Amino acid sequence: MKKSLIIYLINFFVITACAQESKYINSDAINWIPYLTKNNNYIYVDKNLKQQINTAFANAQKFTETGYAIVSDKNRKDAVIDSYGNIIIDYTEESISLNTISNLTLIKKELEYDKKMPVWKWDWNIMGGDIKKTQTYKKTEILVLETNQLILSEDVPYDEEDFNIGYYSFDGNHILMNDNLYEIKNNKFKKLKSNIDRALDKGRYIPTSSEKFNIHDIKTKKPILADLVETKKIEVTLNKQLFMLDSINQDRYAPDVPKLLQNLQTKEIYIYPEYDKAFPKEIKNVSAEQLAFFKDVSLVYSVNNSPYFILGRFNYDHSVWAYDWLYIDQEGNVLDKINVKDFFILDRVGYLVWPDKHMILPKNELKKYNKIGKISSVYNNENLYIINTCNEQNGEKKGLWNIKTNRWELEPIYSSIQSLDSKNNIYALKKEKTEAYILFNLKTLKQIGDKSYDFIYSNGFAHIKKPNNEDLYFYIDIKTGKEYRD
Repeated sequence: MKKSLIIYLINFFVITACAQESKYINSDAINWIPYLTKNNNYIYVDKNLKQQINTAFANAQKFTETGYAIVSDKNRKDAVIDSYGNIIIDYTEESISLNTISNLTLIKKELEYDKKMPVWKWDWNIMGGDIKKTQTYKKTEILVLETNQLILSEDVPYDEEDFNIGYYSFDGNHILMNDNLYEIKNNKFKKLKSNIDRALDKGRYIPTSSEKFNIHDIKTKKPILADLVETKKIEVTLNKQLFMLDSINQDRYAPDVPKLLQNLQTKEIYIYPEYDKAFPKEIKNVSAEQLAFFKDVSLVYSVNNSPYFILGRFNYDHSVWAYDWLYIDQEGNVLDKINVKDFFILDRVGYLVWPDKHMILPKNELKKYNKIGKISSVYNNENLYIINTCNEQNGEKKGLWNIKTNRWELEPIYSSIQSLDSKNNIYALKKEKTEAYILFNLKTLKQIGDKSYDFIYSNGFAHIKKPNNEDLYFYIDIKTGKEYRD
């Protein structure tokens, strides 16, 4: 099933993972859970609570699908064990994280330290008389755990670039990680290109550039579109008269890849987010009302896997930050609405800009509330939206709206709603800000278990504070509410 495409007003990469068996894996270990004992240690148990590894740890994480887990000792040092309990990476001062791709495990090791600087780099505090002679650095290594292949080694000041093991997968053999394009073949990573600014769908990407931009495909050496330059305006013909769309897609901070790219030879303009088709040079049969709309357009987006473009006009009359919308297709036909799936435009903090409240909620529901605030979509379920509402009766509350059935799955009476497992309809709900979260099964409309938690993650990791103010961190089965602790 096609994953939802989420469009931010800033750049982003989607982190994905796909794992198969490695030579170290005990396939049962994937389902083992760290169990918190009465001694505040963790042991690994199966779902029947039978201990699987004899060693106890001060902290423990779940196993990856390739058969590895991060554990910690009483000194808060991390190590990596395999699914037989063998220590693969010894306890270290370095922080460790794991991720999986194909049949391989990526490990990141990171260490912060103070580095003595040359005198010309000392930080002189004239007023206080102090001289800082060191600077905090961060050494990062990324390796393949099974083969010990070193993929990245960087030693940079703490406040400079971060390196991670999240990646964008073009296909089963090509990934983008830390701005580098890799091919994975015979369990080895081969760096094909560096300095990639933007990953696009259908195997395309845009390398870093300061002036002219090229769009490449992972299957070809030559760019499929070359020498594209930034433009801040779109020149079109409306009703056979020349018209200029300007002041569009402007950001507070200029993006690395401009949102409008123009081919200087053909004059065609390719538009964020996927730059997958040229904007029509002529727009036909524009009414007087639509012409007034075009004069105030400030957003233009290309809807991938479709012939459509979205045009947004900021509406200053709304009580909340919002846009009015109009649409055109590749042929230049103006449309009042379009029917597309898995396409969202989000603001900088992840809330929906498009589709907006008028497309999601019917008029009779909109009238019930003084204000409809931020809206977020439920991952992997295009029909469900978490909506912030406000009225005199309940104040500010959240509800879960189903756009397909046109009804509230959860009435707006909650201070917080979190989707933990959209496939199995499992949510974490909190009615009041001062209350804790409960587990809830949307399918049965019943609470799961009888406990509540300060937080619950989708992997079952949870936290509670005991009456003596002691913090407890442990795992639960979010499907049943079963707790893995004494």
